[in-house]
Amino acid sequence: MSLQFYHFLHLIGLILVFIGIGGMLSSEGAKKAMMWHGFGLLISIVSGFGMLAKLGIMGTMPVWAWIKIGLWLVLGFLPVLAKRRVIATPLVVLIAAITGAALAYLGYFKPAF
Repeated sequence: MSLQFYHFLHLIGLILVFIGIGGMLSSEGAKKAMMWHGFGLLISIVSGFGMLAKLGIMGTMPVWAWIKIGLWLVLGFLPVLAKRRVIATPLVVLIAAITGAALAYLGYFKPAF
């Protein structure tokens, strides 16, 4: 598969993640929303590793890739914190937006640390 195809899948996965978070916070059909969230996480991690392999940097992953994996975990755990009311809904939205922006920055610019 081409790098562009992996990139497209990656973006689709992240769209599904945010749809799932939004649906879960609206409390209408939270189970289905969590399903979309899970599918999105799976698609984004598989396509992300596919892109790393296509770029030839899978063996020696750069720091930005490790940070993206950590942020992926944050996005994966946010709905759990929101559902258990550990953090308030507006804070969940803020954290998701900042995390998404950071993921986009790291993926687009691939900064050297």
